[in-house]
Amino acid sequence: MQNEYLKSFDDYSKSAISAGKELIDINSRIMNKVLETQVNLANLVVEGGEKQLDVNSTAADSDPQEFLTKQTALLEEMAAKLGEIAENNAKFAQDAQEELKGWVEAGIATADNAVKEAAEKATKVK
Repeated sequence: MQNEYLKSFDDYSKSAISAGKELIDINSRIMNKVLETQVNLANLVVEGGEKQLDVNSTAADSDPQEFLTKQTALLEEMAAKLGEIAENNAKFAQDAQEELKGWVEAGIATADNAVKEAAEKATKVK
């Protein structure tokens, strides 16, 4: 009987370690994607700054209407790119939520099965 308890404890420990590894993998993928998004946003800021300087240097000395037209086009371009990044982030957040939800549900199912097995063993022991 004591061996059964030790085996159960060993099984629970292995299950917990496995679940922890899965969570680390999920979190690593999430953090990599967050970092990638941050780099993309930083690149967008640099790109926008460079284009702003280009617009200022080429159109500032000419017609004010041309300057405003180029500024508006640049703003629309940057807004579209930022919108695309925001859409990707929203989809990513939803995917991450589903992945974490699946991990939690799997853990709950494993724990539920372990409790049921322990209860069955306890009722069979004389």
